[in-house]
Amino acid sequence: MAVFAGFDNEEAPTLGGIYLAPLSGPQPALTTLISIGGRVPIKNKAARFNKLSEGLSFDGRFVAFWGAWGTATRTLVLQCPNEGSTARRAFCLEQHPGGFSVQVPLNQGIFVHDIETGKTRTVATAPGDFDDFLYWNFSGRVPGAGEGGEDDGDDGEQARWRSSAFVAVSGMVDGRLADAQYHAAFKARTGTVAQGAYVDPVDGIYLRKGPGNTRLATVITSGMDGTLLDPEAVDADSGAALPVTAMGIERDGFAATPSSSTPPWEARRQAGAGFISRRFRSSEHPAREARVQSGGGTEGQGPEK
Repeated sequence: MAVFAGFDNEEAPTLGGIYLAPLSGPQPALTTLISIGGRVPIKNKAARFNKLSEGLSFDGRFVAFWGAWGTATRTLVLQCPNEGSTARRAFCLEQHPGGFSVQVPLNQGIFVHDIETGKTRTVATAPGDFDDFLYWNFSGRVPGAGEGGEDDGDDGEQARWRSSAFVAVSGMVDGRLADAQYHAAFKARTGTVAQGAYVDPVDGIYLRKGPGNTRLATVITSGMDGTLLDPEAVDADSGAALPVTAMGIERDGFAATPSSSTPPWEARRQAGAGFISRRFRSSEHPAREARVQSGGGTEGQGPEK
């Protein structure tokens, strides 16, 4: 089976949703799981989904996704990246020299749908639990690429600002999908916005067990002691612990290993860029990646890019 999202208009959908299809037969029947216009599983029974994520996490029974509702928004002014592809950075500055304004839904959340029971459950919401689940990235093909330049490998859509939400789900943390229990891990931000930018935001990866109104668990947050992930995450001169400055999560972060149903999580270190590389196992923690601050700053991006 496969799940996917489809809409009549990516930016402002009026039709579409999240669908399930068997991977057999010439014309497999589609099953609608979540629809644009469908009810949001919160106390406000009038709330209806008007945006849904294209990126999904699916373990064979549970589908995790991002969704938004209502008309309230906040304005963010996105600034071009100062790292990564030189050509893409230059193209971004050419297109948006003063920044790029976007309207971000104020009401948004992370949800899990059970294809066996047909129930959709809320994992976390903004406002309430957090302030934002969307992360922005300027990505895509730079005009003129494909002629021996550094962006040769990117032959997709023209570079533009895109948003993503990051969540991983698994019902296999207890070794079986037959019951209705699952774990959902997701990335979220807390902070205030001033003049179109977050002021000292805290980003983190969080975990919630379901179903039921269980307590949110913190997996990792920005500012956390980097030596919790790697004892060598210390300043070479002072010996002080370096803080975590960025983290990411893969949508298949709960993938089980052949020898065990216990989901691995890992953090990586890239030589000279402040990544730490170690592999751990935990009954609750999904695959995760963290970036710690190095003496001269940081480079590179997590898996959200």
